Amino acid sequence: MSEALIDALNPALFWEYRLVLLRGLAFNAYVFFAAATVALVVGLAAALLRVNRAWPFRMLGTLHVEVFRNAPDYIMVIWVHFVLPLLLGKLIGQRIEFSPFVSAVIALGFVYSGYFAETFRAGIQSIPQGHLDAGRACGMGETAILWRIVLPQVVRRMLPEAVNQFVSLFKATTIVSLIAVPDLMYQVSMVTQQEMRPLPLYTGAAVTYFVVIYVVAGSVRGLSERWRNKIYA
Repeated sequence: MSEALIDALNPALFWEYRLVLLRGLAFNAYVFFAAATVALVVGLAAALLRVNRAWPFRMLGTLHVEVFRNAPDYIMVIWVHFVLPLLLGKLIGQRIEFSPFVSAVIALGFVYSGYFAETFRAGIQSIPQGHLDAGRACGMGETAILWRIVLPQVVRRMLPEAVNQFVSLFKATTIVSLIAVPDLMYQVSMVTQQEMRPLPLYTGAAVTYFVVIYVVAGSVRGLSERWRNKIYA
């Protein structure tokens, strides 16, 4: 029994298909960076709405946060890929189709924009009022105060939480194979159907994700802490 288990977990098969599987892991990275960009941009916009003085804007920002922060990743990926094109097609009277990559980026980007919006909001509200008053006293407009005083401090304050959210976003890219994005899990499933040996392939994929996330997240946390300490020093 032990010999059979060792043979089943032999990583040689995973190594044999390493080039195909690495191309799949590269797709995970593509989805991650594109979705992270969407999440940051949309999240910042929602956070600015949340701290706006006008209540209609605050309500709009709150609605965005509550909808997307509470939307399961799995459901959003499926809904954006299969349902959203149908709704848009009905509205404009034309057939619309999203590529799997585009659907994955939109779904994950908007889901995580809800989390980043709250991180941005907390950072913005933590800026001392005196910093804003000093900018106004120097004749700076609200836009200049935002970009030159508020956001640089917000970025430093939100880094630890942002790193955790980036890690969660990368882990969420493992579900994009549901809509046939050729990521690592999709490639593993294709090879499994051919070789009929799921144990070494899925185990290798799990170990690969763990190593990548552990090394990258640890490196980013270390660099960000050094940068924050240097700035505050």
